[in-house]
Amino acid sequence: MATMDATSATKRKEPEASTEPEQTKEEATKEAVTTKEEATKENVTKEDAAATKEPETATKEPEVKEPEAKKLKPSPPDAAAVRKQVEYYLSDENLRGDKFFNEKIASNEEGWLEMSLILSCNKMKAMRANLDDVIAALKDSKLELKEGGSAVRRPGNAPLPKLEEKPMHHNKKNTLHAHDGGAVLVVRNVPAEQSWMQVKEKVKEKLPEKVTPWHVSEVNDKAQCFVVCPPFSGDLELFQNLSIEIGGATLRTEPCYGELLQQSLKMLPKHVRDKREREQRRRQKERNRPILIGEQKFLSVGFLRGKVKEIMNSRSDGEKLKPEGTDYKLLKALLAFHPKGEEKMKGMVGMKVDKATKGDGQSRCFHIIREDNSVEDVSMVKCINAVEQNPPYVAVEKKAEKKPDDKKPAAVQQAEAVKTEESKASADDKAEAVAAKTEDTAAAKVEDKIQEGKTPEKMVDVQAKAEETPEAPVASADDKTAATSQ
Repeated sequence: MATMDATSATKRKEPEASTEPEQTKEEATKEAVTTKEEATKENVTKEDAAATKEPETATKEPEVKEPEAKKLKPSPPDAAAVRKQVEYYLSDENLRGDKFFNEKIASNEEGWLEMSLILSCNKMKAMRANLDDVIAALKDSKLELKEGGSAVRRPGNAPLPKLEEKPMHHNKKNTLHAHDGGAVLVVRNVPAEQSWMQVKEKVKEKLPEKVTPWHVSEVNDKAQCFVVCPPFSGDLELFQNLSIEIGGATLRTEPCYGELLQQSLKMLPKHVRDKREREQRRRQKERNRPILIGEQKFLSVGFLRGKVKEIMNSRSDGEKLKPEGTDYKLLKALLAFHPKGEEKMKGMVGMKVDKATKGDGQSRCFHIIREDNSVEDVSMVKCINAVEQNPPYVAVEKKAEKKPDDKKPAAVQQAEAVKTEESKASADDKAEAVAAKTEDTAAAKVEDKIQEGKTPEKMVDVQAKAEETPEAPVASADDKTAATSQ
C-alpha cells in the first residue's frame, strides 16, 4: 500500500511538474510579444517625430542663401546699339517705307512718336531695352526727347519723307521655288473693253517659240487677269520685266506670291493644277544633284547652306579666316554669286566673322577685309539664294565605250585574238556541216521516193525545194520533205 501511495503520489506530482514549464513558455512568449509591440511603438513614435520634423528642415532649407556672386544678372543693353536703332526708326531711309511710323508721326501736330511704340519693336525687345535705357542712350543724339521721355521726334521736327511702297523681295526660302511648276502671273488694270483672249495673245507673243500659256482666267471685277505658263529657262526673269500693250494701255506682268498665289491656284482647273504639280515635282527632283562651288562639290544646295553655317559657328567674334584654308576659298568662290559680287570683292584681302553692323548688333555675319583695312559685312544668304536659283551642277560624264585593255601583255592579247578567230572558224564549220547534212538528208529522201515509184516531175520538185533551202536546220528540212511526200 505504501508503495502504491508513493507511486500515486509520484503520478500526481508529475502533472504539476509538467505544467510549470508550459506556463513559463507562455509567459516568455507573451513577454516577447509585448517587447516587440513596445519596440514597434517606439519605432512608430520615432518615425512620427521624424516626419513632424521634416517640414521644419524643409522650411529651413530655402533660408540658406547662395553667394550673390553666383547670381547671374542680365547685362544692360549696349547704349550705342540702342541709339543707332532708334535713330534708324526715325531716319528718312526707314520712314520712306515704314507706313506705320510715318502715319503715326504725321498724325501728331508736333511730330512726336510715342516711346511705347519704339519699345514695342522686336529689335528693342531683343536688346531688352527699357525706357531708362533709351533715354540714357539718346543723351547725345540729335533726336529730341519729350519731357519725361514719353515721346521722341526728328531733329527740329524735320518734315517727313514721301511714303514709298517697299519693293517686294521674294528671295525667302518659302517663296524661292513657288513657281517651279510654272509661273503664275497677274496682269492688273486690264481695260474694260478687253477680255482674257487679248491678254493671252499679247503674253504669247512675248514667250519663247513653242511655249503657250496653259490657262488664262477671265478678267475679274478688280480688272485683274491671271495667266499660268509652263516652266522654261529664265521664265521668272522674263515675267518680272515683261510689259504688254492692250487697248492702248501698257500693262506689266507680275508673278504671284503669298495669299494671291494661293487664291489663283484654287481657281485653276484640276487638270492644269495637276500638270503644274507634276512639273514642280520633276524640277525639285532635278535640283537634288551635286553642285560645284570653286573646287568643292556638295550633294545639294542644302549641304552648302549647312557648310557655311558650320564655318560661322566654328569661329569666334573677330576671328579671321586663313587665306590658304579651304573655308576661305569656298566663301570667296561663293561671293561670285552675290548680286553685287564684283563690287564686293574689289580690294578684298581677307574675311572674318564678327557681329553685324546693321540691325540689333547681336547677329553675326561674315565681313570682307580690304587692302585699306576697311571692313564691310556681306550676306552669304544672298549668295546661297543666287546659287539655288541657278545651281552650278556638276557635269555628268558620259560613259566611255569599252576598249581593249591596253594594260594586258601583248602575248595575252594575241592569245585572246587567236582564240576569238578559232571560235569564229568553228562556228563557220558547224554551219557548213549543218548545211551539208541538210543536203544529204534531202537527197536521201529523194532516192527513197524514187524507189517507191515517184514520177520524175515530182522528184524534180522535191529536189528543187531541197536546193532552195540549203541553210535550213535538219529538222525543218525533214519536215518539208515529209510534207512533200504526203
